[in-house]
Formats: sequence, C-alpha cells, structure tokens
Amino acid sequence: MASLPKLYCAWFCPFAQRAWISLLHKGIAFEYIEQDPYDKSAEWLAVNPRGLVPAILHNGRAVYESQVCIEYVDDAWPGGKSLLPKDAYERAFVRIWSDHIAKKIVPPFYAMLINETEQERQESKDALINNIQLIMNAMSENGPFFLGKEFGMVDIMLAPYAQRIPILLKTYRGFDIPNNEKFSRYYQWWNAVKEVDAVKKTFQPEDNLISKYKRYTDGTAKTEVADAIRQGKGLP
Repeated sequence: MASLPKLYCAWFCPFAQRAWISLLHKGIAFEYIEQDPYDKSAEWLAVNPRGLVPAILHNGRAVYESQVCIEYVDDAWPGGKSLLPKDAYERAFVRIWSDHIAKKIVPPFYAMLINETEQERQESKDALINNIQLIMNAMSENGPFFLGKEFGMVDIMLAPYAQRIPILLKTYRGFDIPNNEKFSRYYQWWNAVKEVDAVKKTFQPEDNLISKYKRYTDGTAKTEVADAIRQGKGLP
C-alpha cells in the first residue's frame, strides 16, 4: 500500500498555507508535518534543498515552491475539484495573476511591516492598494471567486495575505483595505473565500499570528523574505 503524501508546513507561513489549502480542497488524504523552516538540518534539506516550506513528498519525490505545489496537487490528483481551469487561455490567465500576486502584492505587504520610515511605508501602502485594485478589476463579474463560481488557484494564492492584512497590517500599521464601494468586489471575493472549508481549516488564532510577526516590525526577523525586502531584492 502506497504511503500518504507528506506536507511539510509551518502554521504561520502564508506560502505553506497555499499548499495546505490545495490539498484540503482537493480532498487528498495526506500527512501534515509541522516543519521549522529555520532548522536547516541535513534531514530537512534532503527533502527541500532550499530549506523552505512548503514541500510535498509524494511517491518518494519532493515538490516545493508554493505556486508549483498548487499546480502539482491539481495535476497529480486530477479527480474531483479542479484548482486550475482546463482551457489553455484561462490557465495562462490564472498564471498571469498568480504571478501578479507573487511580485506585486506580497512584497509591499512585507515591506509595510519591515520599512522603518513613514515615507517608505506610505510608498508600500500605495503599491499594495494599487495592485489589489488591479487584481480586483481582473476578477470575473460573475463572482464571487476570481474566475467566477469555482474556487481555484488565484484565490489560493491571495487568500493567506487577504487573511493577514486586517490582522497584521491593521495591528502594526493601522491599515486595512478600505471597506467601501470602490473595493466592494474585493470584499465580495474575500467574504466568499474565507468561508471555503479548506481555507477555514488553515486559519490560526489572530493573537498567535500577531505575536509571530512582531519580529518583522522590530527589525529582528532573520528570514530570506525580510532580507530581500531590506535589500530591495525580489522575494526568494
């Protein structure tokens, strides 16, 4: 009998949360392994040479990088719910906006926590708002999800940050996405996404997240993400 796939995850990590949501939404039986991504042991590096979560170990082979994990889960277990559409153009469209999230939304989110000056934080806030608007405008008019009636990859890519903005940015920077008519489509989307069972099952207590992310605000975070933001580089 084949062993269950293993998800190496960290409860606080938004990147790992994406793989976790994907497996849950597809209804895949898997073993959850809480992995400290700062423990660069030989055993862990044998699973993921980069030493980062998430990683999925399936049939003795490891897959990592959150966006890759989402696609892998959909391809490796093609039955049931789909995370990506079948149409070639729509798949490309999903990848375009997944890339937008990775490059245009995630960096200013972290920069708002890490930046030390008000001017830098304002620039990051402006970038975050503008790039949220862009993806909001690309959402299906039929809603509530990004592509319409079905929850999928773009929703999974953005959900961990939509969850953290009103918790972390509001706590530490007094910021949230404005809940007004201009952002009504965003809130229609988020109100639907946060009720998806697979998403709800990955939520963590707000106080735990606030405590864990404090290091990003006081300059003590020793992560590849924090280092990249400080150096003005792309995220790892």
